[in-house]
Amino acid sequence: MNKDLYKKIVPYVQNHIKIVAPIILMLVTALVTYIALSARDHRTRIPEMPVQEPVQTAAPVVDEVQPEPIVLTENTDTALSDFFGEYYLCLSNGDVDTLEGMMDSLELLDKLIKAEQSRYLDYELVNIYTLPGYDDSSLIAFAVSDVTFDKYPDAPLPSYDGFYVRRNAEGTFQIINSELSAEENEYVVQALACDDVVELGNRIIADYNDKITARPELLTYMKELDSVVSLEAGEKLASLNAGEEIQMPEIEAMDEEGDEPEIRMATANSNVNVRVSDSMNADTMGQLRGGQSVEVTEIRGNGWSQINFEGRVGYVKSEYLTLEIDISTVETIGTVTAIETLNIRATASTEGMIMGSFAKGTTARLVSEENGWCAVVYNNKVVYLSSQYLEIEYD
Repeated sequence: MNKDLYKKIVPYVQNHIKIVAPIILMLVTALVTYIALSARDHRTRIPEMPVQEPVQTAAPVVDEVQPEPIVLTENTDTALSDFFGEYYLCLSNGDVDTLEGMMDSLELLDKLIKAEQSRYLDYELVNIYTLPGYDDSSLIAFAVSDVTFDKYPDAPLPSYDGFYVRRNAEGTFQIINSELSAEENEYVVQALACDDVVELGNRIIADYNDKITARPELLTYMKELDSVVSLEAGEKLASLNAGEEIQMPEIEAMDEEGDEPEIRMATANSNVNVRVSDSMNADTMGQLRGGQSVEVTEIRGNGWSQINFEGRVGYVKSEYLTLEIDISTVETIGTVTAIETLNIRATASTEGMIMGSFAKGTTARLVSEENGWCAVVYNNKVVYLSSQYLEIEYD
C-alpha cells in the first residue's frame, strides 16, 4: 500500500463507520472501506512494548479451537432492503433530516455535503451483502449501488458502501457512526480480512475501472464536482456559524388538496424508463420511446418530472424530456440556417442528448446565442444547435 496515500486517507475516515464511494473517493473504495470500518481511533489501541525474549520451556501441547469462518452472504432480509432503499432514496433527494434519523450521529458538515451531492448525483441500490456483527444485534453491511452524475445520465458508475448496523428490540435498524468498543473494533478488523470481502471489492473496482476507462471525461468531472461540493458545503457551514439562513435542496412536497396540476406537453429525448417514484431506486413501470409525447403534470426541484403514463402517475428524469412551448410567448432575436446537417441537442453541450438532425438549408427562429451554441425554436420546442454549423442573421 502506498504510505503517502494511506496517511492522507486515514485521518478522514478514522471517525466514520460509513464510507461514501462517489466522487473522487471512488478511486480508493476498497481501501477506504477497510479503513473506515476498522481504523476507528488509533489512540485507543495499546502500543506494542518491547519485551525480553522469554526462556523457552517445554509446554503441554493443546489443540487450538479454530474460530468459525466469517462468510459474506447476499441479504435476504426484506426489512434491511427497505432500510437501505430508503437510505439511498434520501441521498438522491437530499433528505438529510431523514438520513440523520437513520444514524446514531451525523455531523453538520456531513449533512451539508450529502445535501450538496444530491444536486448532482442519483443512487440506485443494486444489492446488499452482510457479515455477522460482533453480537446478535449487529451486522456489517455492504450496499452495492449505481451512481449517476447529472451531466452523464447514460454512464452510471458502480460503487459500494460499508456500514456497521445495529437492530433494536423493535426490529428497527440504525447505522452506527460513533465509536465502537475495542472488542467490536477488533472483530470488524478480522471480519473485513475475509476473502469474500476482498473479492467483492476487487469485483466492484474492476467494473468501475472498465467504465471510467471508457469515459475518461467522467473522471475529470468527478474531480471538479468534488471541489464544487466541498466549496458549497464549506460556504454554507460558514453561513450557519454566522447565524445566517441557508437554502437546502427541495424535498418532494405534496400538492394541496383540490389543486389542479398544470399539464404541459413534452417529448422524450430518447428511450427512458418511467418509474413509480422520483428516484433511480424506484421500480420501473414502463418506458417512453424517443420522440414520444407525454403529459407533464409537475416539474420537481430534485430533477424529476411527474407524468401521465398509460393512465397512471409516473416519474422520469427531467433531463430526458423537452417541454413543448407556446411559440407566441417566446421572444426571438433572429434566424439561423444550417450550412450543413447537424445534430439537434436537448442541452447546449456535445454531451446533450441528440433529439434528431437539422438538415442543411433548414431555418429556425433564434432565441439566444452563447458559448458556441444557439437556442432555437424548432417543432414547438426550444432546442440547441452548434453555432459553427449555422449562418446567423439577427433581426
